[in-house]
Amino acid sequence: MENGGERGEVRSGLTIAGAYADKLRKALFAQFAEKVKSGELSKEDVARASRELNTFLYHILVEKLKLDKLDVVRINIKYEVYGRELRWDYDNLRIEAYKRIPKEKIDEVVAEAVRHVKEIIEGRLIVEEIGKTLTGDSLYKIRLGDLDVGLLEAIKLDDELLLKGAFISPEPVMVEKIRIELYGRDPIEILTEKLSEIINKSRKVSREEAEEAIKALLSIVKTFAR
Repeated sequence: MENGGERGEVRSGLTIAGAYADKLRKALFAQFAEKVKSGELSKEDVARASRELNTFLYHILVEKLKLDKLDVVRINIKYEVYGRELRWDYDNLRIEAYKRIPKEKIDEVVAEAVRHVKEIIEGRLIVEEIGKTLTGDSLYKIRLGDLDVGLLEAIKLDDELLLKGAFISPEPVMVEKIRIELYGRDPIEILTEKLSEIINKSRKVSREEAEEAIKALLSIVKTFAR
């Protein structure tokens, strides 16, 4: 990490793997509450850093270590602030996982992920239509690599889509009646462009709540897909 910025550290404390994103997000906003209040940083500056960290941790904890959401973890990571940018010191990321995973295995996975941090964080979310409800509303699955990270139900209203659904990564959110303009374009093309905006406008929830919402929508497509 470069020198020159204000330094700090965020700690999750002991928490279940299914709640780490919420714990770290709350800890981060608590640390920067005064800076947000004074205008030195905006809520979006802090939220952006939180999403980046959660994307990276999701890759490690879920994709690589295969942790169950009830497994206990402890996460510590240092950061440095440059102007309005919060940069994570991934080289000093420390993860403890209370599962039968040797520390050497965790360290190996973290080190490998750090070597590919940019590709992981900037991994492109892919939108795929997977079916329709009886009323003709489209259901779209959101993938990051081989992982399913979100599901959206899109109701077509003239040249708009009314969206509801949920994401578990880059952070757990509930999508509730968000409208996006189509401008005559293909819905998948527009959704792909607007995913970050959709997530930003969505309600932050626990990973468990997001997973339950996705299961509920999947039950619709299993029942009504055609």
